Amino acid sequence: MGKLAFFLIGILCLSLVSALEVSEQHDTDILVSGVDSSITLTLSITNASGGTYNVYTLAELTMNPSAMFIIPEGSIEKDFVISANENLDVEGYYTFTYTLNHRDVEKINNKFTIQILSLGDILEVSSDSIDPESGKVSFYVENKENVRLENLFAQFSSILFDFEKTFDIGPHEKVEIPVVVDVGKLKRTKAGVYIIEANFQTDKGIEKIEGNLYLGEKKGITSTEDSSGLLIRTQIVTKINVGNIVEGVEVKLKRNIFSRLFTSFNIEPTITERKGLMIEYTWIKERLNPTEAYIVKSKTNYVFPFFTILFAIIALLGFKRFTQTKIEVKKSVHHVKTKNGEFALKITLTLKAKKSVENVTLIDRVPAIVKIYKKFGLIKPDKIDATSRRIHWNIGDLQAGEERVFNYVVYSKVGVVGKFSLPEALTVFEKNEKIFEVESNKVFFMSDQIKGN
Repeated sequence: MGKLAFFLIGILCLSLVSALEVSEQHDTDILVSGVDSSITLTLSITNASGGTYNVYTLAELTMNPSAMFIIPEGSIEKDFVISANENLDVEGYYTFTYTLNHRDVEKINNKFTIQILSLGDILEVSSDSIDPESGKVSFYVENKENVRLENLFAQFSSILFDFEKTFDIGPHEKVEIPVVVDVGKLKRTKAGVYIIEANFQTDKGIEKIEGNLYLGEKKGITSTEDSSGLLIRTQIVTKINVGNIVEGVEVKLKRNIFSRLFTSFNIEPTITERKGLMIEYTWIKERLNPTEAYIVKSKTNYVFPFFTILFAIIALLGFKRFTQTKIEVKKSVHHVKTKNGEFALKITLTLKAKKSVENVTLIDRVPAIVKIYKKFGLIKPDKIDATSRRIHWNIGDLQAGEERVFNYVVYSKVGVVGKFSLPEALTVFEKNEKIFEVESNKVFFMSDQIKGN
C-alpha cells in the first residue's frame, strides 16, 4: 500500500511539472553584426510552481538578465535581451536553444531562430533624381528590415560632397539627408549616375556600402577612364548607360607610330585611321542597353623597348670607356706542379698600353695564405714589400700598342680546397701631368685538395 502511494505521488508530481509552459514574443528576429544591436524576447511562463528560475543559453549569444528570479506560483511575463558576443562569427539564419531552468526541479528547452545580417544587408543608400538647376542635393539611407539601429556613424562621399554624420534609423525607415554643395560645381557636373560611398564604423572595422547618386535625367551615358602602370601601361575606358533607353556609344584612343607597335586591345577597333604621326582608334557600339557597360582596355608594353634602349646605353658607355682606356691590365693564373707536391700557382700579368703613357708602375698584392717563390721570370720586380705583401715593377714609359708580360709563382705547403681568390693588380701611370690608376680583373682558382709534404 505504501509503495502504491509513493507511485501515485510521483505521477502527480510529474503531471504538475509537465504543466509548466513557455511561450515567446519578440520585437524582431534580426541581429546586426558589428553594431549595437539586440532582440527583446518576452517569455510568458504559465502553470509555474513556486520556486527559483533562470534562463540561459549555451550558444554564442548572451541573454540578459542572467540572474535568478522568483516565480511565486502561476504565470509571469519577463523580458530578456539577446545580443551577440564576440565569438559569434556567422551570417544568415541561426537557430539556438535557450533553457528555462526551474532550479532542482526541471528544465524546458526551446529553440529560437534569428537572422544575423550585416549593415550592407539592411541599409540601402541612394537618391532620387536631382535637378542641377535647383541647387539642392539630398540622398537617403533606407532601412529595409524590421530592426532599429542607433548611433550609426558614417562618412559619406561622392563627386559632390564629403562629410560625416551620426544618426538613428528605425525599422523600415527612410532617413533623408540634405547636403550643402557648391552650386557652381553642381551645375558643371555632367548628368548621370555617380557613386555614393558610405563608410560605416563598426566593431569589426569599416563596412562600406555603395549607392547611386542620380544627377539630372534618368538617362544618358557615363564615361570613366583609368590609367595605371609604368612599363606596362594599361588604359581602361568604360561607358555605362545609366538611363532607361537604348543608346549608342563611341570610344576613341590615340597612339603614336612608336607606341602602337607595343599596344594590344581587348576588343578589335571598328575604325583605325592614321593622322600624321598619330594613329586614331575608334570603337562603336550601336546598341547599349540600360545599365549595360562597354569597356575598352588597351595595354602598352614598354618592357622590351625599355630594356633594349637600356642595354644599348650600357653598351655605348662600355664602348666609350673602352676607347678612353689608356692602359689595359689582365691577370691570369694556372696551377703549377712541384717536385714536393706543394700547392703552387703561376700568376701572369699582361700590361698593354693603348696610348702613350709615362712613369708606369705595376703593383700586385699576394694573399697571406701563400708565399712568393724567389725565382722570377725575365723581368724581376723592383720591390717586394713583405709587410704589405706587395710586388712592385717600375716600368717607366710605354708607347701606344706596347705590351709587357710579368709572371711569378706563389706556393703553400698547406692544402688548399675549393675556390682560391686573388686580388686585382694595380697600375699607376701619368698622362698629361695627371696621375691615373687602372685595376686588373680579379681572378679565382678552383682547386681540389692538394697536400704538401
